Amino acid sequence: MKTRTCFGILLLPLLFSCVPPRHEIPMTEVPAAPLVRELDRRRESFSGLKAAARVQTERKGRKRVYESVALLQQGQAKFRIEGYGALGEPVFDALWDGKDLMLRMPGEADLVRTGPWAFERLIGFPLAPSELAAVLSGNVPPVRKSEEARARCSEDGRCVVEFRNDDARWRVHIVPASPFRIESGERYSGDDLVYTARFDAQEMIGGYLFPKRITVENADRKAALTIEYQDVEVNAPVEDRAFLPGGQGESR
Repeated sequence: MKTRTCFGILLLPLLFSCVPPRHEIPMTEVPAAPLVRELDRRRESFSGLKAAARVQTERKGRKRVYESVALLQQGQAKFRIEGYGALGEPVFDALWDGKDLMLRMPGEADLVRTGPWAFERLIGFPLAPSELAAVLSGNVPPVRKSEEARARCSEDGRCVVEFRNDDARWRVHIVPASPFRIESGERYSGDDLVYTARFDAQEMIGGYLFPKRITVENADRKAALTIEYQDVEVNAPVEDRAFLPGGQGESR
């Protein structure tokens, strides 16, 4: 009996070594310009957002859930995110007017101007306001030098577009078939992965393919931001006064 057991233990690694490795689907390099144009068209077709959502943050195993969050956005230029408690009382406020980021944290009365590092303190990894604006609408930042972008596609109809913006590098996973869809995007700083943004539960809303669930995470830091949209108006007009420090969001 002991001989059989020892034999089984010795044989097990050999059996696993015989299992063929799982190969990634091969991809062929293709001209990037047409796919970059599609990314630009998608971003330009988004003009605004009014939505209610459930937001969850997770950092090193500690989760915080906000069941009632209102989001307003003007294109890729401005956003306001307001969290409310069970009785409708304001809990937090994040306002980006295209230049400055202002936050009002729980227990504070006024918005305070902060630097771009503020989101890193809140969610555990850096996320610039301009990048968050893109992610909230199911987009990625624009490709500034499209001639430097690279693209590869597989036989199953999926493609990857890679490009740089200053010191940031992006790898965007798309499906070019109609309707054009962004499945996810990975943001790097040099060779370091800063975060991955995934766009799920996509629905056509007002002629725009919108992700009802967005997850932004950094696996190494065990940090994640999850947005589950509930009531959504895409390309709804949002007035400038909603982005004034003393103003209130229009979605409430």
